[in-house]
Amino acid sequence: MTDVSTPNSAVEKEVVLEARGVCVSYGVGTKAVSDFNLRIHRGEIVGLLGESGCGKTSAALALMGLARHPGRVSGSVLYDNRNLLALSDAELREIRGRSIGLITQKPRQSLNPLLTIGTQISRVFRAHNRASKEEAQTHAIELLEAVGINDASRRLTAYPHELSGGMAQRALISMAMSSRPQLLIADEPTSGLDVTIQAQFLDRMWERAQATGSAVLLVTQDLGIIANYCDRIVVMADGRVIEEQTVREFFLSPKQEYSKRILAVQSADTANNPAARRLDESDALVEVKALSKHFVLPDKRRLQAVQSVDLSIPAGHAVGLVGESGSGKTTVGRLLVRLLEPDAGTVLFAGRDITALDSKAFRPQRARMQIVFQDPFDSLNPRWTVDRIVREPLDLHGPGRGGPASDTTDEEKRRRIAELLDLVGLSPDTRNRKAAALSAGEQQRVCLARALATQPEFLVLDEPTSALPPAARVEMVKLLADLRRRLGISYLFISHDLWTVGQVCDEVAVMYLSQIVEQGTRAQVFEHPAHPYTQALLDSVLLPDPTDRRVDRERKDLAGEIPSPVDLPAGCYLAGRCPLVEDRCRAERQELVTIGDGRSVRCWKVAPATRSAS
Repeated sequence: MTDVSTPNSAVEKEVVLEARGVCVSYGVGTKAVSDFNLRIHRGEIVGLLGESGCGKTSAALALMGLARHPGRVSGSVLYDNRNLLALSDAELREIRGRSIGLITQKPRQSLNPLLTIGTQISRVFRAHNRASKEEAQTHAIELLEAVGINDASRRLTAYPHELSGGMAQRALISMAMSSRPQLLIADEPTSGLDVTIQAQFLDRMWERAQATGSAVLLVTQDLGIIANYCDRIVVMADGRVIEEQTVREFFLSPKQEYSKRILAVQSADTANNPAARRLDESDALVEVKALSKHFVLPDKRRLQAVQSVDLSIPAGHAVGLVGESGSGKTTVGRLLVRLLEPDAGTVLFAGRDITALDSKAFRPQRARMQIVFQDPFDSLNPRWTVDRIVREPLDLHGPGRGGPASDTTDEEKRRRIAELLDLVGLSPDTRNRKAAALSAGEQQRVCLARALATQPEFLVLDEPTSALPPAARVEMVKLLADLRRRLGISYLFISHDLWTVGQVCDEVAVMYLSQIVEQGTRAQVFEHPAHPYTQALLDSVLLPDPTDRRVDRERKDLAGEIPSPVDLPAGCYLAGRCPLVEDRCRAERQELVTIGDGRSVRCWKVAPATRSAS
């Protein structure tokens, strides 16, 4: 195993890339990066750490001679005895994608919306390799399978907008890895990925670096990733490198106050909700019974998204819904607020079956239940001001639960908007700014203010922190906990960020391929997981501790591929990957049953021989 105190013997290894005095400037006197110096050795993984706006991304792009318009790059970047910044565009294209791979942070801005995923991956591969269309397509399928995308051959024909954020990110990773580059520059490569896929990608990246001597520059704000996979860390602030150490040294004794502050923020435990306990289903505000939903694909096959899901959310409580991308979490959330209609099952809200209401009868209920979407930029009109965005639900429903909007004066709306901005921690001058001019954290607070405008009793929070940097994520968690305490509001908190779920939620339900496989209190699920899938999920969480690195310990990874939701197994959906599998698992469909401590589990090996359906 690698000793993090001597990072991969980097002193003795060949230098792959060396940056000297690199600067990125935007106009006169405006420098995003100043005097950036860096060496990366073969087989080494270097973490580039810093808060949003510190210049990390600009520095990483500059190493490939790239800068956002109208930026200019100066200095020198030596790779294979050539200064990349002195090469022509044609010469650089020969190196980019083949010798040096790049994974950008926002996949939807990097993928061509007019081309299928298969076309884009194949083009990158064929640009640097002699291969036929058929060979390139086969290679594309292998790459997608390698990053955990099931039914990869079908995904090749999908366009970027047809993929979830996590799948789009994995497609981008596949493109960057298609020609097996000797140096990979990865800018927040796992920001849209769930914990298992994140760990799978990072494990393979680390193993490849050890086996082939390829190098990685990993740009991230996540100290868990740094601690578990990097050999050396470079810290940036205000466009400059302020600290460089081995990972172990950095965590034991950071030199700069800025570094100490980053460590303190990401080590914070912000949980301030009541002690987790078994929820009383008799007092449920939202009760879901046998909820199911499927989608018909263009080729007429059925994709099972949600299958016989039961949930109960009492007033003032928060229930977390966790699982990998594609497990059905978001579909459940949309079914609960009737953005989608179920195939079967019921959703009771305050004792009333809202799935039986027509659109006119349901409209007054809409104000009482709202949703906050995953990507704040995608869910806001970038040309609208914050005032107009928050005003819209007031125009439709009024400021109270159930309207009517016609009884609300403009003065009352202005006063309500000011109250909402203050409630979510935004300054009054934010009101006249456009959504596109806000940071990700500010945008998500605007989305939250919009959702709270009608004083709802229930919120579906769909990955509300996944697009946020660590500091903003901690602040959002504190805000959500405070709002629940002050307003008595209930949450369905959908996330693949298990740390955040642990801070916010009373009870946790774990989904795998359309089914709930385990459900219990936060302490039951996180401290004593019963289902093999839950155990693997929690084992994939990366803690900021370089003395207990994931790459150095025995792991509880699930073998095999995730089954396709259009061709599900006859028995347990985890059977092909589970370490506890037996013949019965492959043949018989399992029920969600209650075990001794009161939680529900879908597993023969965990549930007792005599059991009752939950």
